[in-house]
Amino acid sequence: MSKIKILRIQSRICVGGPALNTILLSAFMDSQRYSTKLVGGRLEPGEKTMEPQAFQKGVTIHMIEEMGRDPSWMSDIRALRRLIALIREYKPHIVHTHTAKAGAIGRLAAFLCRVPIRVHTFHGHVFHGYFHPLKTWIYIWIERFLALLSTRIVTISPAQEQDLTVRFGVVPKAKSHIIRLGFELGKLAGGQQGVIRAELGLAAGVRLAGIVARLVPIKNHQLLLHAIAFWRKKFPEGPETRFLVIGDGESREGLEQLSAELGIDDLVVFLGWRRDLADIYADLELNILVSKNEGTPVTLIEGLACGIPILTTDVGGIRDFADAACGRIVPADMAAEDLADHLGELLASGQVRLDSEVRDRIGAGFDVSRLVADMEHLYEELLAEKGITLER
Repeated sequence: MSKIKILRIQSRICVGGPALNTILLSAFMDSQRYSTKLVGGRLEPGEKTMEPQAFQKGVTIHMIEEMGRDPSWMSDIRALRRLIALIREYKPHIVHTHTAKAGAIGRLAAFLCRVPIRVHTFHGHVFHGYFHPLKTWIYIWIERFLALLSTRIVTISPAQEQDLTVRFGVVPKAKSHIIRLGFELGKLAGGQQGVIRAELGLAAGVRLAGIVARLVPIKNHQLLLHAIAFWRKKFPEGPETRFLVIGDGESREGLEQLSAELGIDDLVVFLGWRRDLADIYADLELNILVSKNEGTPVTLIEGLACGIPILTTDVGGIRDFADAACGRIVPADMAAEDLADHLGELLASGQVRLDSEVRDRIGAGFDVSRLVADMEHLYEELLAEKGITLER
């Protein structure tokens, strides 16, 4: 039986939500109907590959080393040529790109090769909090041009769609389509309680708060470290607490130095990248995110599915799935001293787990089966629009 061929392209298959979703889509779409080839680019220093996770699910990553994160005319042209060659060899019906660099090179290559269906997913955007206004303006116009080459633009939340269609005018609403993220959340809820506490030599009564995020400027870890310093001064009688920093990246050395300078290095534990997130979530009692900009934060979804209260800045599509029943959502420009007050109140509350209603709602709304079904529905709609029919 003939199959619909999908070429799925992501800039870097590194630890994070975008890569996890591309791997899950490649692994779980109907193999009787679709054939998928996953393409990834060069990782940056400090990034950790998700190739082992892809391999476990039977997904092979076709690497194009010339495709990195930052703009480079020579490397980008080489990557474009390699993608054109790959498209001509594979002859996909659909090219689906994920993340900015892959979206630019991949959509251009697909357009030049006359691939009938060209889809791009925005897992986030760089139109706020990343660059100087002039550079941001240039990126917005590049994305407007690329939208003209696209059959459909996928956004991962209503808030993100509002940003792209109205706030920044990147794509007309008629060309956009919302598909929420999806994960294997059931596996994360099966962690073994006490494992992380035992590893760190902590007693059962010590509270554990954590932030799961890449150590890069946009995640704004500095704000949290300063808030922890204020928390220590303002709540000397508060519960004994350790703050876990899970993740790695270019900012790690500076953050560890800041932690020492603030005198909180006895409270803050840098764990680096971890694959045992189920065990971490089993012990975590407060899930923190202080980003300047986000798409739909994977860590908050994972934590809520495990029943962990959140403390997060109000960015991206967070309010599309989280509310007061999930914890605290604070202004994105909140000062560290004010954030410390929220830390003090939440840690003193004694709340360890959320109601089952929250866990069930998040689990149902962000399950991988729903993601796959939604994406297959979109593909079938686009195939019908293009009049592409293959024998079933």
